[in-house]
Amino acid sequence: MKKKSLGLALLFILLVVSAIGCSSSSTTTDKDGKKELIVVNWKDYGSDDPEVIKEFEEKYKVKVTHQYMASEEELLTKLRTGGVGKIDVILPNASILPIAIEENLIEEIDSTKLSNYKNIFEQFKNLPENSKNNKIYAVPWVWGSTGIAYNSEDIKEEVNSVNILWDEKYKGKIAFRDDFNDAVMTAALALGQNPNSPTNLNEIKSKLIDQKQLNRTYWKTGDEFSKLFAGKQISVGLMWSGQAAAMKKNGEPITYVIPKEGAIGWVDNWAIVKDSKNQDLALKFIDFMLSSKFQENWVNSGGPNPVNTEVTKNLDPEFVQQMGINEETIAKLHFISYHSDAEKKTWNEMWQEVKAK
Repeated sequence: MKKKSLGLALLFILLVVSAIGCSSSSTTTDKDGKKELIVVNWKDYGSDDPEVIKEFEEKYKVKVTHQYMASEEELLTKLRTGGVGKIDVILPNASILPIAIEENLIEEIDSTKLSNYKNIFEQFKNLPENSKNNKIYAVPWVWGSTGIAYNSEDIKEEVNSVNILWDEKYKGKIAFRDDFNDAVMTAALALGQNPNSPTNLNEIKSKLIDQKQLNRTYWKTGDEFSKLFAGKQISVGLMWSGQAAAMKKNGEPITYVIPKEGAIGWVDNWAIVKDSKNQDLALKFIDFMLSSKFQENWVNSGGPNPVNTEVTKNLDPEFVQQMGINEETIAKLHFISYHSDAEKKTWNEMWQEVKAK
């Protein structure tokens, strides 16, 4: 009898443990029992807008919880240290995507389940970092460029070259971005080198030192650039397309240009974390973020360029032309590609030496 009772007790325990295990692996839920979708993004970057979240939550009866990252490297660390199976959706770019795919940290995405995928600019569907062995692992969301922005009240001449950042007549009125990647790529463009794979770093270093002698300041944040511009401390500088668009909407006399040499391009992508417990909801969230409604509202409020081609049809044609939200402009951009840690270290050390001169 004792053995029989012990056997029944053990069987009961196994059944309870099994039930708990099945329950915990199915979905993530909040305290009210709703399914909970965990999203990692930059703070105040579109997807965490309260009105947007409210609409998605009501439509799909789900709770959306945002976590925030301070860098792409921090996002990669989150995935490596417990994020797999807990986080659902993330926003990686080219700097970490190849590693995330190689380390099996993100899921393959079935683009046929995204109703808005067909509307994405074709150029963005073919980004090399977003796929492997013909399998898609990341979906483009928004994009932008880093080009030349100038005060049209101060500068009356036609601006069409990146070399304006090296023009003596604007000495003390130029602002260059304090970022090793943008610095190396911009100097490479000015020298006619491949900005993603420069052939002569010594030439680039010398070019950046020459620019420093003309520079008013190195800026780190868009807000810093905006204040310098509004205070008429600078007339021209390296700037993001989205920031320039927001400043223009605020009434600043700013003109944004993609130089004839080309400009730096970047893309932010959505991806689904490996073993997400809410993969169907994750796909619905990504599709929602790709929708014409969301993307049009965001770009009209000063957000980045939309990947959805349908959106451009509803925007002011002059605004589209000025901000380069078209295939012609996309073709002139050199999109940031993946670089190894060793390459990034070399570029960063060189940039620090330039600033120390």
